[in-house]
Amino acid sequence: MNEEQRIIELKKKINHYDFREKEREIKEQKRINKMTAPIKKKRKFNVINFLFLVFVMYFAYTAFNQYEMLADLNGQIAEKEILKAETEKEALELKSDVEKLSEEETLMEIIEKIARDQYKMVKPNETIYIDKNKNDNKLIQGIGSQKDLINE
Repeated sequence: MNEEQRIIELKKKINHYDFREKEREIKEQKRINKMTAPIKKKRKFNVINFLFLVFVMYFAYTAFNQYEMLADLNGQIAEKEILKAETEKEALELKSDVEKLSEEETLMEIIEKIARDQYKMVKPNETIYIDKNKNDNKLIQGIGSQKDLINE
């Protein structure tokens, strides 16, 4: 029995060894088949990546346009605030002028100043002296004539 058991064990070992050897051969064959199989090439044009790229570009374009619009609007707001401040200042000046016009004496002074400066009017029996050395005052203020400029 001892020999029979040894024979059986040897047969099992042989069968086991043959089984392992066969298994190795099959695995090696699969590995070789994988290596020799045509390799799938990566797609050069990937739709998902393309769509993502288009989305990113659209987002960047939109963000840049909105940034420019905001900068333009902020500039317009600043201009309007300056204009508002100037208008408020002018309104205050006009209010003070209206208050001055309510007093008769001040009104007469303003009218006299306008008549003298803009219309070159003089009071009766008033003498006007013209300085011939100041050419810029003659025609600009309406005093003097063209002959006065030529004679100098």
